[in-house]
Amino acid sequence: MPRLITCAALAGACLVGSADAFASLPLSARPTLQTSSAAVSRSCAASTAITMQLDRRGAITLGALAALGTTLKPSAADAAGVALGYAMTEKEMNEQLVAFGLKPFDKIPKGFKPLIQAVGGSVGANIDGTKTIESLGSLVTSNGGLKQGERLLVSFAYPGGWLVSLPITTPNGESGTVSSNNYLKGDSGVVTAKNLKEGETLEGLNNVFFQELLTQTLTQNQFQSFKVMKKTPAEPIDGQTVVDIEFKYDLLTQGGLAVGRHGFSRCIQCGPNVISLGVTTVDGRFKKVKDDILAMSKSFRANVVKAEFEKAGSSGIKVGTESEAAKQREINLKL
Repeated sequence: MPRLITCAALAGACLVGSADAFASLPLSARPTLQTSSAAVSRSCAASTAITMQLDRRGAITLGALAALGTTLKPSAADAAGVALGYAMTEKEMNEQLVAFGLKPFDKIPKGFKPLIQAVGGSVGANIDGTKTIESLGSLVTSNGGLKQGERLLVSFAYPGGWLVSLPITTPNGESGTVSSNNYLKGDSGVVTAKNLKEGETLEGLNNVFFQELLTQTLTQNQFQSFKVMKKTPAEPIDGQTVVDIEFKYDLLTQGGLAVGRHGFSRCIQCGPNVISLGVTTVDGRFKKVKDDILAMSKSFRANVVKAEFEKAGSSGIKVGTESEAAKQREINLKL
């Protein structure tokens, strides 16, 4: 009990502090944090999610509790982990990847958590009947990147104390993207997508394309001085072209300050789209967390998969043999 009281007191202290957790965080929907509980479903494409609408203070509170999770009793820490979407194991994620016919991860870095999520197959969220906000999945779907019955499957590893945000699909369409963030420190990893024009290839793209891709969740008056510092072709993943980017820009806060941000991105050519995980931090923390954000960036994978394999993924069933197909048919009959 004393430890729980300590956590509550420290979380409360964050609420009255002057730290602005959102000033240096490039997210498209800062007031809304959406966390998906793995206890609800082991499927990476589960349609049911625990959605919590949080104001700025609420988000900081959750961030404080996540950062202080190691001071909780084991049972309380485990419960908090489930609620914040940290419950998936490396084995479970690899079972899902194999079920989709993809190679498993070689190794999740120590202290990191795995994340896998399927998106797409829906239109962008309709706000008021006239305005549509595109999501990660709707962007890829609308430009022909996904055919009927297909989904975009993204996966990566993120530091265990970060919070996860996932898209949500309602009758109004899909909204949001896949991201993981440390709200207290200003560290952020966000998945974005951009369509390639006819004849374009990832390796031949100019810096303007990467600026538009990696600042997609920001408006034009929220940043300045974007610069691609380094662009390096990487080993293909699942036959797809990959380019690694190091980049910087200044985030303009509501108070008029320019906050320097520095990070890495893995960009994957996935059909007619480039899918990217951009991981950034504030300049003052870059040297300290450089290895972590680089590892997170390089863990990123994106693939187009068949939607009907989602149920197989939830059970860890391998796809490709008659006996495995028979097992899947039995599962489908029970559902």
